[in-house]
Amino acid sequence: MKISLLQQMYKDVLAGIPLARESRHYSSLMNLCVEQPPGGDGSCHQQHLPPTAGGTGSHQDSDMSDVVPATDDLSRSFANMSSSFCPREVTLLQLTLIKMMVAKAESQEIELHTRQKYCEIFVLLLKEAKIDSKLIHLLGSDDRLLSHMASQSLASLVYFQLKEEGAVNVPWLSFSLAALPGFPGGAGVPGCLWALAAILKETRKDAPAARAGALKKLLAPLDAVLEGFYNAILLHHFDSHHYTSPYSEATNNLISFIDLLEALLVSRVELEIPFRCQRILFLKVSYVLNVISSSIPYVIKKKFILLLKKCVLCKSREDAKGGSLFLQSPSWCEDMLALSNVVLQVVNLTWLNQIPLSGKSSYFGSSETVPGHDSQGASDQTALRALSLVVLKALEFKIHNSATEAEIKAAFGIEIFTC
Repeated sequence: MKISLLQQMYKDVLAGIPLARESRHYSSLMNLCVEQPPGGDGSCHQQHLPPTAGGTGSHQDSDMSDVVPATDDLSRSFANMSSSFCPREVTLLQLTLIKMMVAKAESQEIELHTRQKYCEIFVLLLKEAKIDSKLIHLLGSDDRLLSHMASQSLASLVYFQLKEEGAVNVPWLSFSLAALPGFPGGAGVPGCLWALAAILKETRKDAPAARAGALKKLLAPLDAVLEGFYNAILLHHFDSHHYTSPYSEATNNLISFIDLLEALLVSRVELEIPFRCQRILFLKVSYVLNVISSSIPYVIKKKFILLLKKCVLCKSREDAKGGSLFLQSPSWCEDMLALSNVVLQVVNLTWLNQIPLSGKSSYFGSSETVPGHDSQGASDQTALRALSLVVLKALEFKIHNSATEAEIKAAFGIEIFTC
């Protein structure tokens, strides 16, 4: 019976039809049936919905679109499915509804009274059903689809609540402050990273003024703990057996952290004075360079190399207005100079010779060799070009910010030729 009502609710929300029954009826339909351990703090790493035949235990790739159906694609299939759903499918439909209703509540194309109805339902879900704590608990699910959908729904709710009430969600903030210092033994680290990265992506949907205010409220209480986590995870012993497999939990944590670093990089353009956690990749880039030259799986090396490329090419500003002003900010110049100095120092120390490039070439749409093409000895041209650009842009920035030719020679130990 519940699934039939949920399906009808889904159809009404999708079509923009006003919800006729009282808000409490709909909040009870959307209330997640998740068993939590005593205390209900959401810190447990397991949840108790029936597993699926295709379930797997950990996030093996940071790009969830490769392994998880897009939310919109998943949503469209629900309305036409039968009512013989298992508890897992009911939960997925509830998670889909949460994210869909948040999007509808923020849309100016939806009538005001309909949006107000959605807001009333969210208030009941947050204040009475404690839906935020249940979503946090689902982040630790062994079911990759459930954990991914929970992180997306949680991010939507946290950011929606921040805009509507002007306050950061307390259960989510408490969970994050407790999870990050627990590395490497803490079970809540992956879910914390996924949710925070998703919330930062949510901020991009608003006007610049709103984005800046939201980022300040989000990052201010997390700034110090994020820097501590950066130090802890990148100074970890990457040559240990925990990082030999690209599918290990330790490797997954690191991949999720790279995604968060990229989200922080993109978000710094919104603030005139960025937080320390938005600058840490530049100020302590030596940690990243050490990881790239360690024996970790190649997929992590490449993700870090491409992230450095985005740093030096200022890719985080592509869709932002006032990019030239951003380039002139003192913090940006200071950060780029710090990154350039370290990159050029390690290049002089033969750092590049320590970085193996994958012997399997990359091809458009796949990694398989085209007929008649010899891939023996081929290197990853994407990573090679990215590394070259990092070095060249670091050199360019250093030259532009050096006072004299002698200073450039002293810094790099190179001979300058003039025409």
